[in-house]
Amino acid sequence: MYHMTVYNVDGDLLYDGPINATNDDEAKTLGYAWISENGHQDKPHRIFHVTGRLISFKPHPFHMKKGANKA
Repeated sequence: MYHMTVYNVDGDLLYDGPINATNDDEAKTLGYAWISENGHQDKPHRIFHVTGRLISFKPHPFHMKKGANKA
């Protein structure tokens, strides 16, 4: 069993739900499909196995000099 969370750039939760997949590749495929279908390709996300193993991670954009999210 896998799980996915998607956030907006301000850190607000957009999606938090299970992914019914049998392996890591299938979990990524299903997760990326959902992200694409819902127009969240540029949003931070994580896909992980319920044991805590991270499968995919896209962090929040961060500007090193300004210390703020990119707009």
